[in-house]
Amino acid sequence: MEESDVSLPKATIIKMVKEMLPADMRCATECMDMLMDCCTEFIQLLSSEANDLAGKDNKSTITPVHVERALDQLGFEEWARDVKQHHEEYKKDQKEAPKLANRKTKAEIEGLTEDEQIEMQRRLFAAARERSRNLDQIAVENVQAAYAVYQQQSIDPEQTAEAAAAAAGELDQQ
Repeated sequence: MEESDVSLPKATIIKMVKEMLPADMRCATECMDMLMDCCTEFIQLLSSEANDLAGKDNKSTITPVHVERALDQLGFEEWARDVKQHHEEYKKDQKEAPKLANRKTKAEIEGLTEDEQIEMQRRLFAAARERSRNLDQIAVENVQAAYAVYQQQSIDPEQTAEAAAAAAGELDQQ
């Protein structure tokens, strides 16, 4: 894979940099590009080291433990401690969070049968189509009204000139 094929989301990096800088300081484009390159290189180095550690453990998947050990080996012990702490908090939050599989839909809570749910869906789609048609009709009517005004103004230039003069007179009075 070529280097140009791998990069981080530019908008995310820019947002992070702006959050870290004082409000009165800006970052030059060349500096931002260099930071992007450094971040990409760091992620590649870290993932390569973590991949080597996973391989030594005869694992085909990089785990958080591999990332923590890779940070240690690359000299980022403090970051490894922070990563471990945040990973522990994440695991705790995941245990406390309700499982998606255990959540019930509104229809299940209300005790609707599958046929009733299908009928409700059909009615909702029909109502949405009707609203869409109404909006389309309003848009068509607006375009037709605007076109009629345009045609009237182009057909009767004297009336248009009089209306323009009257409007100019009103502006002068204000």
